[in-house]
Amino acid sequence: MARLVEALNRFFGRVEILALGLENERSAAEAALAKGMPLEAREHARTILSVLPDSAVGLALWADAAEDAWLDQEVVTALADLAKRVPWRADVWLRLGRAGQRVGWDGARDALERATAAPEERDAARLALLDLCDLDLAAGDPARAQRWLDRIPAPLSTAPDRDAALRRAECALAHGDLDGARAAAAILGEPTAIEGRAALVLARLALAEAGAATGASAAALPPADVARALDLGLRALVLDVPGAAELCASLVAASRDVLVVDRVRRVVRAAGALDEPTWAAAFAFAEGRRDDARQALARGLSAGDRAAAAALLRMAVETRDLGALDALAARAAGVDLRGGAAPPLPPDLVRLRDAARRASEGQGSEALDALDAVAGEGAAWADDMRRAIARAWIPAAPRMAAWGDVLRELARTAKLLDRLDLLAATEALAVERERPLRAAVVGEFNAGKSTFLNALLGEDVAPTGVLPTTATLHWVAWAPDPFARIVVRGGQDRVVPHAALKETLRALAADGAKVARVFIYAPIERLKRVEILDTPGFNAPDPDHIAEARRAFDEAHVAIWLLDAPQAMKESERRVLSEISALGVPVQILANKADRLKPDALETVLAHVRDSLAASAITSLTPPIAFSARLSLKGRLGDEAALAASGWAEVEALFAEQIVDASDALRERALRRKAGRIAAELAQAAAARAAEDREAGRRARAEADRLRASAAYLRRDRRTIAAAIDKALEPARRELAADLRPIAALPEERKRADAGVRAYVQERLVTRLSWPLSAEIARAARAGVEPGARAAGGVEEASAAAPSPRAAAHVRAVLMGMVAVHDAPDELAARSIEGVVEAAIDAFAMALSAEAEAPVPPAASAAIELRAEALRAAFEAPEAPPAGA
Repeated sequence: MARLVEALNRFFGRVEILALGLENERSAAEAALAKGMPLEAREHARTILSVLPDSAVGLALWADAAEDAWLDQEVVTALADLAKRVPWRADVWLRLGRAGQRVGWDGARDALERATAAPEERDAARLALLDLCDLDLAAGDPARAQRWLDRIPAPLSTAPDRDAALRRAECALAHGDLDGARAAAAILGEPTAIEGRAALVLARLALAEAGAATGASAAALPPADVARALDLGLRALVLDVPGAAELCASLVAASRDVLVVDRVRRVVRAAGALDEPTWAAAFAFAEGRRDDARQALARGLSAGDRAAAAALLRMAVETRDLGALDALAARAAGVDLRGGAAPPLPPDLVRLRDAARRASEGQGSEALDALDAVAGEGAAWADDMRRAIARAWIPAAPRMAAWGDVLRELARTAKLLDRLDLLAATEALAVERERPLRAAVVGEFNAGKSTFLNALLGEDVAPTGVLPTTATLHWVAWAPDPFARIVVRGGQDRVVPHAALKETLRALAADGAKVARVFIYAPIERLKRVEILDTPGFNAPDPDHIAEARRAFDEAHVAIWLLDAPQAMKESERRVLSEISALGVPVQILANKADRLKPDALETVLAHVRDSLAASAITSLTPPIAFSARLSLKGRLGDEAALAASGWAEVEALFAEQIVDASDALRERALRRKAGRIAAELAQAAAARAAEDREAGRRARAEADRLRASAAYLRRDRRTIAAAIDKALEPARRELAADLRPIAALPEERKRADAGVRAYVQERLVTRLSWPLSAEIARAARAGVEPGARAAGGVEEASAAAPSPRAAAHVRAVLMGMVAVHDAPDELAARSIEGVVEAAIDAFAMALSAEAEAPVPPAASAAIELRAEALRAAFEAPEAPPAGA
């Protein structure tokens, strides 16, 4: 940075210095500075100030000399006095702020903020904004740091601002915004050998990208990603970049690669830092000596080593060590009184600790709520905790899922995503949990499904012999009284006794009515534990009936497939069985009509069925069983001989042991299947919503960049733009002149004193000029950042160049102020208003800058996506094995 005395010599001149005979002192001081003799220069500057205490040149010489001599306290004193003399000089405030930081002066931040308020001194204002960004990054406030960066005008040249890009990458990484970090890092490119801070940023970005891609901590990252991050981190470490030691130490602590650990050890040994608590702990972690690592860091904390605290914090994040976080929190809270100090935990890690405590207390939903706000370097740990909570809710079989928590989470996500269909499906699952097991009896038409159902219930409940064109799903459930309810599409439900059901169905078919479903209720004890779905045949001619049968798969917890033994396992049956199996619905295969085959033929059929199932990778709960539903029903109704010949005893035992007694496990499996499907749909919807919000955020950032660039262009070229706009306003001024012509005949005194006249002039001037002026400035701003925009023309161009309401209001305020202070406002229409236009351009640029700095609230969809994905992943764990397997 140029010396202050050089700039102030040009501004103030040396009249006072010459008049008091101090020119020799001044020239001697400057010569001493040029020769690298700051203490001699300081003495000459003090001599000038002893004679002329308020000399700006003397104060500048003293500040330059003291700075060269590293006398920072004197630098602050000299610059503080100089700033009172030249408060408009951004370079003075900048250097005062920087010197103040070096000595811990309380006014350092305020001095930097004063430096940013000098738009004419762009370089110094830019450097002050960068310094303020650094201060807030160091304080752990990336949001505020980002706002300083947003105030930096776009560069005048086409070369990108690498200093701003570096800090934008740091802010984005602190926020967990990988897209923003990538965009900023693309401007940086590959760092040179001496760009240590850029190397550290790229190392952190490499780790963040690898962690996002794999969902793993540093300990489980691909070796190539770790090697890349370590190369960059070591470069930053050698250059002594703040934060490099913590990053490299955390990589070592998480590493189990002997070569990596040894490589870093050699670098640290060369630096003579092996005994420092940070590195002692890192190498202890790497070698599995966790207690030794904590003791090493505890020693550092006790000695007041803040670097040890920072290292422990980063290692805690990388190694997922809650105990280390607790130690830091206790020290920061003053619980450990053995000495030392630790900085307070960052807010994200405070939330993470709170989430861990809630999760350990069984408050999973509350823990997830706390994790929603965790971002930055704690984001990967937070995601691990989300997944752990979801896995705890959905443990491996045979343990039951925590359905209350799971269903609440599904319902919450469905509401946030406005998926009312999935919300209804979730509520249906809550009801299903309290209902009996559902067993679907499926097969092709005429396989004997209804007869089997009647045999199973011991009563002639389900109608048999109904034509396939009238067949529909029969849902058999318990009720204290026997009756049937027929649901007719587009018609009124029919409630009939069991005896009238078959005839009623025939009558409805004859009338062309469409039966949606039949509910059959009976006071049969077995129905309290198992409800039966008697499905239409899959080879029924009506596609609606086939669709209804397929829907039964989704509603059932277990399927009982009846084969027609004389023609078992046709290709059509194998195809549908594969479909059921793919859905995850447990299936039991029964071969009906065994009474039509001789024993040898029956055994051949069963062998064929077993071979076909194996070839199709279809699993039956137990090996297929052959029986006769017709004889079973007769036997259940009192024919003991028929019962003995039916093979029903084996079927009854299978139903009791594998279905009824295993009802809880079968229901759990079905609930997981259905809830998993809901979770997958929600995760997909959440990902789509999050992608839309990320794109909206990208567009908002691009628009903010455009607004900042436009504001910078307007401020830079406002005089040229004002001259052009003043000419473009000629037609509007002619119209204004016509409006003001009646006032010309009024006496001069009245023109100046009459409030009504002044109000009329103000109203006419604002009406005629505010919109054309605002539109011209907007068009110029657009043309400045989008070459060719002015030539585009047309409705689209005019719309794109329309000023924002805020910018237009700023221009109106300038025009109203102009009328208010002008002695003869009626004369404004006849003269150039180039100065007013220039002020309006400044006001317009100010409005654009304010719009660019408006914070964009973070979208909640990112947290929704992470929670939905964690639950989806938990459902991907292997399902419970088939009951009895």
